[in-house]
Amino acid sequence: MIQRIQTVYLFLGALTLASLGGFDTPWGSTAAATQAWYLPSLIGLLVVTAGTALGAIFLYEQRKVQRRVVVGVQVLTVGLAGVYYGGLYLTAELNFGGEAGLLWGKTIALLLPIVAYVFFWLARRGIDHDIDLVESMDRLR
Repeated sequence: MIQRIQTVYLFLGALTLASLGGFDTPWGSTAAATQAWYLPSLIGLLVVTAGTALGAIFLYEQRKVQRRVVVGVQVLTVGLAGVYYGGLYLTAELNFGGEAGLLWGKTIALLLPIVAYVFFWLARRGIDHDIDLVESMDRLR
């Protein structure tokens, strides 16, 4: 299980999404204070997406099912990014800079869903590679 690269990518993607909770940008924003739907949607999508990604790690014996779950995780990540960026956009907080220049904490927090999506895409690519490898070995038999 751990020797497969997609396991590492799935774990890193889930860890990336979980690390979003350590930043102040989603929780201390005006969107969190003024939009009633923002925080419950964001928390729910974070928990479901990271939990599903961790659960997909244990589907390593059923590659096609694991691939479908990872595609679902990618869709959830896009939804999470939509809620996150949409809430900040509605309150005009979707920017990387401030009065003092580039805000690194906010920039990193805004890039985390994109980085998580890339990890999930890499995991799906690894699963596809495994599926192709198994199918080619079946043809040789």
